[in-house]
Amino acid sequence: MRTPLGLATWWSLPLLALLVAVVLWAPPGDYWKSVEPPKAQCEAYDVARLHSDATLTSAIYDPRKLDRLIREPQNTISNLAYSLAGLAILLAARKPAFLNLGLAAIFLGFGSGMYHASLLAEWRMVDILGVYAVLYLLVLAGALENLGRGNTGAPAWIASLAVWAAAIYTGVHRNDVRWLGVKIFDSTYVFVVAVAAGCLLAALAWRRTDNRPKYLRALAVMGVAAGISFTGGIGDRFHGFWAAPNAFPQGHAVWHTFGAVALLAAYEAFAIAGFDRSLFSARHQAAGQLAQN
Repeated sequence: MRTPLGLATWWSLPLLALLVAVVLWAPPGDYWKSVEPPKAQCEAYDVARLHSDATLTSAIYDPRKLDRLIREPQNTISNLAYSLAGLAILLAARKPAFLNLGLAAIFLGFGSGMYHASLLAEWRMVDILGVYAVLYLLVLAGALENLGRGNTGAPAWIASLAVWAAAIYTGVHRNDVRWLGVKIFDSTYVFVVAVAAGCLLAALAWRRTDNRPKYLRALAVMGVAAGISFTGGIGDRFHGFWAAPNAFPQGHAVWHTFGAVALLAAYEAFAIAGFDRSLFSARHQAAGQLAQN
């Protein structure tokens, strides 16, 4: 019997094949008309300009890479990892906050994939909102369970919807809201604080875990994956140590892929602590657990 993670992987394969086919066979063309000012990731940059230019301007883009349907192939396809993770969590989860976490991960995979395919500012905004939603909902789910406040019924759904609203508001106004001159909802601050909170909540789940070796393995996978993801994200920047526009793999694609692995490992650590159903539970086991509840 297939597990939630196995089913999500199986169902993601046709989309992976489609994306690869589009990259390989889509004819050149001015599909997107414009491009946003260059940001962190380097896949669409011109190699020679990357090494020669001292400052980051729009001239660094490779015109041939902009003249294709998927402007950043690796960075686009790697977002399938977020959608796969979200689908696996949706198939496994039974509680509102975790179900919304799965939806947020799918939303992130779609928004970030569209951004990297188009390199348009409006899709970058959707990408950012997806990141905020995933981070906030992961913290909410862990907090509800650790605090024993309950993650079932209408209150949990209301809390999840409130967190979605908070993610959208703070993502849209991340550069507008200031406290003592500091942009408190800047993406860097939000990421660091949310990841730290998620790690703390995962650590607190230790006291409710019966199978501690399995729990520690999940935490180890989460830590290693997060470290690899962070390395790829930091390295793939203008003049960064992983800035190689024509290389495989791209650092930013590593950021996506291992970020999704870290998310799955975090969910699994919570599941092992009894917060929800495991990604590796067979479907007939899930039905039995649901009947008991």
